[in-house]
Formats: sequence, C-alpha cells, structure tokens
Amino acid sequence: MDMLLVLGDIELAQSLQKEKEQAEKSAEVEVPHPLDVNYRLLKCKLELLTPKSKEFKILETYTKKTKSQHGPKIKYIWRVDRDGEGDRFKQHDDIKERKLLWHGTSVAVVVAILKSGLRIMPHSGGRVGKGIYFASENSKSADYVEPAGKTGNTGIMFLNEVALGKEHHIIMGNGNLTKAPAGYDSIVAKGMTEPDPTLDTVLTIEGKKVVVPQGKPINQPTFKHSSFDQSEYLIYKESQNRIRYLLMMEF
Repeated sequence: MDMLLVLGDIELAQSLQKEKEQAEKSAEVEVPHPLDVNYRLLKCKLELLTPKSKEFKILETYTKKTKSQHGPKIKYIWRVDRDGEGDRFKQHDDIKERKLLWHGTSVAVVVAILKSGLRIMPHSGGRVGKGIYFASENSKSADYVEPAGKTGNTGIMFLNEVALGKEHHIIMGNGNLTKAPAGYDSIVAKGMTEPDPTLDTVLTIEGKKVVVPQGKPINQPTFKHSSFDQSEYLIYKESQNRIRYLLMMEF
C-alpha cells in the first residue's frame, strides 16, 4: 500500500508535466521558462528565507537542537503558502495552542504534498492510528525522509503549523484510533524525551502565536514508562495543519 501511495503521488507529478506540455502547445504567445511553468502549476507560493533573518535562525536552532548527532544540515528554507490552505485552516482560528512541528517524507512525493497538502489516505495507519503524524524532534521525522540526487543525500522536510488545541496524552500505541476523544483536538503519544519546554520561543504567523522548540531533548520523568522514545503528535483532520516551511537538507 505504501508503494501504491508513492506511485500515485508520482503520477500526480507526471500529470502536472503533461498539463505543462499541453499549455505550451496551445499557447499563442512566447512560451515561458519550463521552471516557471512548473512553479505555477504547483499553485503554491515559495519564498526563500535569507540565512541572516531572525526567522531562519529560529528554524536553524530548532533543527540543530533536535537532530541526531549526524543529522541533516539545512541548505535552503522556503516559506510556503499553498493556494486555499489558509482558508481551510481558518476554521480552527479559535484554537490557541499551536506548535511548529516536523514532517519527513520521500522526495518522490514532495510535489504532490505541495500541490494537495498532507492527506489522510484510506490505508493510512501507524502506532497512533489513522491520522497525520508530526514530531517535535527533527531526528524522529528525519527517519522518514528518503533522499534523492546524484549523491543520494538531498532530502526534503516540512515544518507545519499544527492547531493542537486540547491534547489527549497516551503512552501506549493504539493503531485503531481515527479521531481524538470527545473534548480533545489532538492526540500526543508522549515520548520519554521532549525538547526542553523552558527554552521554547514563539513565532507570530498571521497574527497567531506558534510555539517553536529551541532546546535539546531532555528526559520527561512523568513519561519515563512510555512505550514511545520520542513524542508523536497526531491530528485526525487534514484542516488542522498548514505547511509553513519547506527545508532542503543535506543528509
């Protein structure tokens, strides 16, 4: 099923290429550069961050503090604005508890994610059920990255604003979960470690305060008997997250 999902996303990317070719054939004016055509087909605005900006430095710290010893290095960071995703996300404006969380994936499906957003597929599943998985530690999500390129070391990771709201905490896996319990907005499988919360900072994004971890992972005595080494954050509504940043990384 995982292979079928990847093939489906590759097919979407190829269909974008076919749309581009058809547009070129029917165009009566000067044909734009192929890269510009591909970019427009994404219907997703990408804005490169300068390494000297405060925003870049906060994300860089988040990466360095929560990656593994030989974890990835940032090459570029783009601010992301997918068409229509902001309007969908607004239905959760009343949720104040928001956090910027990691999501790792294969390079093969990046185009599909930028085009359609993160989705809950019919066969989706894992230790915390059928939802969209995020992590507060880069090293956790980096395990799901499948790099590409001639040297096979270039990978893509996302940082998403997740409207967590009221969290339901668990320490044992339950693959049958399809939604948060009544009265809760998300489920967090609490790990034995978590980035030091006393060092968290806040980014104000479109008027909303979003928590961004800045500390190294530390032991969580309350959850020392958890079956999860690192925390996993689950939402069961696609509208509860918004892609904010795309990071090209060297693994």
